[in-house]
Amino acid sequence: MALTAGCASDDEPKVEISELTVVNRREENVEVTVIADRGGETVYEDTFEFDPKRGGSTDGVHLEEGWMSGEGNLEVTISADSIDEASLSTKSLAREREDDGCLSVFSTVDERGVSVYRADVDC
Repeated sequence: MALTAGCASDDEPKVEISELTVVNRREENVEVTVIADRGGETVYEDTFEFDPKRGGSTDGVHLEEGWMSGEGNLEVTISADSIDEASLSTKSLAREREDDGCLSVFSTVDERGVSVYRADVDC
C-alpha cells in the first residue's frame, strides 16, 4: 500500500497525514512493512510482526511521526507478507479537497487483503 502526502502545486490544497494505524484482523501472524517516500527519497521504512486476532483483540501499530508532515508529495506503501499491498497519495487526496487538511489513516489486514480508510482530523 502506498500513502502519499504533500502539496503538488500552490493551487492545490495541502494534505498531511497526522497519524497512521495498521491492525491485523487475520487469525494468523502477519508481517507488515510500511514504507514512506517523499521526492524519491525513503523517509521511513519499518517492518512489524503482528500476532493473530484472538476474540475481539487485535495486534497492530500506531504511528505519529515527523516524516508524515512536510512539503512535497508523501507516498506511503503498506504491504502484508505476500498477501497484498495498498497505497494512498496525498497528492491524489489533495485533488479531492477544496481546503488544506490533515488525515488520520487506518489500515486493516484481513482475509481480503490490505484496506485503507481515512478521516479528517484537526491539524
